[in-house]
Amino acid sequence: MIPKNTARVIMYLLRNVDEFGYNINQIAKLNKISVGSAFKILKELEKDKIIIKKEISNASHYKLNFDNSETIKLCELLLLAERRNLKGYAKIYAGEVVKFKDAEMILIFGSVLRGKEFNDVDVFFLTNQTKKVTDFCLEISKIRTKPVVPLIMKQEDLIKAMKNKTEAILGMIKECIVLKGESIFVEVLKNVNS
Repeated sequence: MIPKNTARVIMYLLRNVDEFGYNINQIAKLNKISVGSAFKILKELEKDKIIIKKEISNASHYKLNFDNSETIKLCELLLLAERRNLKGYAKIYAGEVVKFKDAEMILIFGSVLRGKEFNDVDVFFLTNQTKKVTDFCLEISKIRTKPVVPLIMKQEDLIKAMKNKTEAILGMIKECIVLKGESIFVEVLKNVNS
């Protein structure tokens, strides 16, 4: 199994898109690990070609190596593990939402992931079936206590929004749980990073 801090660093680099990557101090601070631990993790990941190091002025910056198929598989595996660890209301709603068949990717995000106090359930659908998604979410909203609010986009629009640094979309990507389409999620982030 992948050590917890290593998984944390990989997921951080996956979800936080920056053309230059992140330096060791940023990675350590934002993942709440020591600089020494971050250094060891990054050295190991660099040795395995999971990440790429880029020297910018006098600092090393790191980003995922999406040209390595092992990196992609590792990211997909970590996304699956996140989904498996869903709890409470998020898990209940995820079980319902994932039944929608006409989407390439489904993400759950927002307040339902943070705890008991939530007014609605935010779900992202990567599809062009807007009417079907809307009807599907209305049906779930009728049988569950909170409404399911869909955000529907096509893949090219999602990539464009991320490249344009649309704050709401980047926030969603940082916190979401992938319910369906781990490989599509990684592919989208690879396209944004290229």
